[in-house]
Amino acid sequence: MNLGQVEKLARYLMASGLSSSEICKYLVLETFSHFKPSAIYVAEITQDGYIATVGSFGFPEKAIVSWGNIPLSIDAPLTQAVKRDEVLLLKRVEAIEKFPILQSWEGFPEKWDSYLVCPVLPYGVIAITLDSIPEVDHESESFVRTIGSLVSSCFHRNQGGSQSSKGARPNSGAKRKGELTSRQEQIKALIEKGYSNPAIAAEIAYSESLVRQETMAIYSILNVSGRKELMERKSD
Repeated sequence: MNLGQVEKLARYLMASGLSSSEICKYLVLETFSHFKPSAIYVAEITQDGYIATVGSFGFPEKAIVSWGNIPLSIDAPLTQAVKRDEVLLLKRVEAIEKFPILQSWEGFPEKWDSYLVCPVLPYGVIAITLDSIPEVDHESESFVRTIGSLVSSCFHRNQGGSQSSKGARPNSGAKRKGELTSRQEQIKALIEKGYSNPAIAAEIAYSESLVRQETMAIYSILNVSGRKELMERKSD
């Protein structure tokens, strides 16, 4: 295990005020640099059985939004890694043949050599597209899992506890199932107008983290998979 990189990341995460985007950027440019990563996606497992974005780097913001919450029931590298508690390293051709859903995800990098997915149970999962095909042995798997544990602990702390650990959707505040709070109604209206999460945060003067949590709660309460399905329902 590369203890030097583990120590550097641990020291970095001790800084206050780090955003999820900053942490993901550091992982790509520093911690996992020897793997030649091009993009990273970090997600948590929600109480209602979805994989929900916590942070990313290297993916377009619109693409992340369009993915929405990913149900554990679908067949994808993320879900397989979580359900098997197994680190997956898939070469490009192998990944596309085995999981054709990858080609349907808008904004997924066009050029990459392999796809590394690491479960971080019970919190969530980390997925990295690589411009290399590294050998994943016991030592490198331990390294990736350790990094995943450090990062997930930091995200969990910053969020004040994950959805899955609390057993409830954060800040939903709904009185009855299927009912949105006034804040969620406001955010939903802006989503339907085409606002991105950063734009919504700027419009209503909330943090992007809070907007992201509320957006995930909206999708769950309305039983939609993401922004695309929400917009489709609006147009019906």
